[in-house]
Amino acid sequence: MSKVEKLEELFEEWKEKQKQEGKKLEKEKKKEKKGEGNNKNTIQILKVNNESFTYDGFVFEEKEGTVLYILCESNLRLNAKANDEFWFKGVYKTKNNVLNIPRRIEKMQKYLCEKIPGLKDTDISYMNINKRGGFGNCDLEILENYYNEYKDDICKEIEIIKPKVIVYCARSEEIYKDLIGNISNEIIKIKMWHPSCRRGDKAYIEKFKKRCESIFL
Repeated sequence: MSKVEKLEELFEEWKEKQKQEGKKLEKEKKKEKKGEGNNKNTIQILKVNNESFTYDGFVFEEKEGTVLYILCESNLRLNAKANDEFWFKGVYKTKNNVLNIPRRIEKMQKYLCEKIPGLKDTDISYMNINKRGGFGNCDLEILENYYNEYKDDICKEIEIIKPKVIVYCARSEEIYKDLIGNISNEIIKIKMWHPSCRRGDKAYIEKFKKRCESIFL
């Protein structure tokens, strides 16, 4: 079975877990009205459909040793449910550099290619922690609850992709600390600002290079 097929199989199981969690949440909401509920939300109530699922993985060909960029969640842009597309793959391969995320990831990838022998600009993969998606300003509490609920699936996705480098841009320090303790020590980990942050490109990439100094001596 190819890596892409393994990811597809994982995602189908993951989607089903989200559906079941959505049903449990409906029961918890009823309990809350009676003062009995105690559920940690992983869904932005009344905003995101609990069955919404955003896809990710390899941006070009599947292979071991890519650079995996990990972000928070896909921006649904006022839609209640994701449209089953791999957003980043589409914008990145069409070189839509008007957007901060693909433009800055392209610049980070170029820098890493200068530092890692044999790494290509197409050796790139991408994933969001929260597969349901959100609305621009990520709710860190919901993101962390989602991570805790689906940690095994998140780690399994990374295991399937088997990257050489992880560039973690998902903001939550709590998730980062837990994640690096649950994945291979052989993977290079770089913690970086989210690529949509309000910094100029020059300042952003200089910060990235600074974060890499102790790794690539």
